[in-house]
Amino acid sequence: MWRAMLVCLATLIVAGLSGGWLWHLLSSTPSYTIGDDYGAIITEQSLSQVFAMDIWYMFIGVGVGMAVGAIMWVLFHKMGWWLVIGVIIGSLLAAVLAWQFGQLLGPRDFAERVTVALPGDRVPMDLQLHSVWLMMIWPMAANLPVLALALWNQFRRVHG
Repeated sequence: MWRAMLVCLATLIVAGLSGGWLWHLLSSTPSYTIGDDYGAIITEQSLSQVFAMDIWYMFIGVGVGMAVGAIMWVLFHKMGWWLVIGVIIGSLLAAVLAWQFGQLLGPRDFAERVTVALPGDRVPMDLQLHSVWLMMIWPMAANLPVLALALWNQFRRVHG
């Protein structure tokens, strides 16, 4: 049991770090352009990239969450309904790790960068999640394979 828990913990750490790295790679952070009056201006296209950061985080959460759920099923399927609680907690841990690691990879310190920018400079926004509730996608997706595999297991018992 301890070995399975260590494998699960390692899987969650790798899943979270990989998710954050992917989020950093796939998200195109919008930029502000510094005007002649030193005001920061953002275009409509760049404004749409603000939402794209959140959407990439959600897509990554669906993929990584489903992988985490499947792995946790393989390791702990004999635990019964406790597995669902573990999947929720584990996938939330991976989601928080991905969020924090993605932000750590940056860009960061927007306020400092914009204060030293000169007219005509483009200053990218920080990579950030605009609603922490988007992390709930991860446990929802992680429980999909658990549900599917539990149903398949039950079907095989009844009809096999």
